[in-house]
Amino acid sequence: MNDLILLGSFLALAVALIIFATLVVGQRSLVYSALSLGLLGMANAGLFAFLGYTFVAVFHLAVYIGAAVIFILFSVTMFREVPDIEVPSKVLAAITIPVIALILIYVYLPYLNGTFKSQYFVYKEISSLFVERYWFPLVVTGLALVTTLIEGITLARMEVDEDA
Repeated sequence: MNDLILLGSFLALAVALIIFATLVVGQRSLVYSALSLGLLGMANAGLFAFLGYTFVAVFHLAVYIGAAVIFILFSVTMFREVPDIEVPSKVLAAITIPVIALILIYVYLPYLNGTFKSQYFVYKEISSLFVERYWFPLVVTGLALVTTLIEGITLARMEVDEDA
């Protein structure tokens, strides 16, 4: 049963990868293309997690999805493009949301009545692991977050200057 759930989850992620990759290339709107790019990154991180590379998956989420969000901000502010929500997008969303909800219910329902052992971990060990072993990704992530903060402040100040 567990193998069937894993296979179904893997196939769902693979189909999502194909769909989102097609949407990235096929969308006319930069905003929808960037949104599809972010969802493609989430599905890709899910595949990394399936392979057992959870740290790579989390780092991929933080950096790749963050880059997609910055792309959305820049495309909207630089090109002044406001996304139009089309009727097919609403229909697709109305179909997708219940399907995802049913998949999540199916996956997590067997674990509903189970008891879980709480695990103890020390934050000092995690922080020393990051500093000693993964110092370069930590520095790159810090620089990316600082750059994002500066870009956000710059965009907010541009909006205030235009209103004045």
